[in-house]
Amino acid sequence: MRWHAWILALCACGEPVLKNAPRPDPGTVAGVAAAAAAAATLAAPEAAAKRQEQKKQGEPEARSVEVKETVPASVFDRLEQPGRDAGVDGGASVPPPLPPSEVPRLVPPPVPPSKP
Repeated sequence: MRWHAWILALCACGEPVLKNAPRPDPGTVAGVAAAAAAAATLAAPEAAAKRQEQKKQGEPEARSVEVKETVPASVFDRLEQPGRDAGVDGGASVPPPLPPSEVPRLVPPPVPPSKP
C-alpha cells in the first residue's frame, strides 16, 4: 500500500519527474533488442519455431470478404486478348536497341586554360 501512495504522489505532480532524464539512442535500443532475440533463438531454436506455429494455429485460415462490386466480363476479355499491351502508349512495340556504333556518347566540355 505504501508503494501505491508513492506512485500516486509521483504521478500527481504538476511537472513530470523524469522530464530531464537522458533518453537512450533508438538505434542502440533496437540493436540490443535484436541481439536479445538472436540470443533467445540460438539458445532454443525449437522454442522459437513452436511460438511461430502457435501463432499460425490461433489465426483463422481464410477470412471471407463480402464483395459489393463486380467487374464486367468485357474487362476480362480485353485482358485476355493476345498482342495487346496494357502499357501507357497503347500497345506500341519497343524499338530495338541501337548498335554500339550509333550509341550517343557524352563528351565532357573542354576545360578553358587557366590563367597564371
